[in-house]
Amino acid sequence: MELRDVRRLSGVAIHPYRIVGAEPGEHIGLPSSTVTLIVDLDDGLRLSEPGRAGTRVFRTCLGGMHAEPVTIHHEGTQIGVAVSLAPSAVRTVFGLPAAQLWRTNIDLDDVAPGLARRLYDETGAVPHDERAGLAAGIIADAVGPSNGGSGDPDAERAWRLIQRTRGRITVSRLVELSGWSARYLTGVFTNEYGIGPKQAARIARYEHARQQLEAGATIVDAAFACGYSDQAHLTREFAAITGYPPKQFLAVRAAEFSGAR
Repeated sequence: MELRDVRRLSGVAIHPYRIVGAEPGEHIGLPSSTVTLIVDLDDGLRLSEPGRAGTRVFRTCLGGMHAEPVTIHHEGTQIGVAVSLAPSAVRTVFGLPAAQLWRTNIDLDDVAPGLARRLYDETGAVPHDERAGLAAGIIADAVGPSNGGSGDPDAERAWRLIQRTRGRITVSRLVELSGWSARYLTGVFTNEYGIGPKQAARIARYEHARQQLEAGATIVDAAFACGYSDQAHLTREFAAITGYPPKQFLAVRAAEFSGAR
């Protein structure tokens, strides 16, 4: 089940998930251009993060955009709901700019305690096989009128252009189209999203390349389609962002949740 554009709010997609019977292991939490809310309906979501010792356990985890992977540790079962939010939707749902969540993973209690409490209480009162659907419905109900106003229009326009071109637009072209100076545009963009337009474009282009590779494209073809200078350029960028060169990344992803049913 997947719910998109919940209650006419563009940029929100809800994905219930259920993985059981897999070998215990790790799952890569990949960088992306979206903010992610995970509602764990099993034994908690265990994360380890770059630059942070040890692991943390969440019942609900709101993860901001990031440019490096996190590691999710599991014992063979993962049950819950994943919610992907475009940065513009973060203001609508949580009343804060996506910049406040850049490179962070926090508990939903910290920004929406009422929603977190409802999820805990209501999903805990029904059988396991009903919890994901119930949690998805609760989240959909919670998506309503804007809580935080609109973001900076120049930043939002630049963000949309980056996403529309899948990261292939240059900062100089963004500046030209905005009519502002590079310093001004970078400032308002960073205030809204936590990163500058150059890094946002880098992540968007990587996402496009990953989609191409996961769909079966060769590294050479993906590099050409996504605007990298050559195969080596794509490989360097991919390794820097995911922690693995493309072929190894695909092998690691294929082995995740081995034996799941």
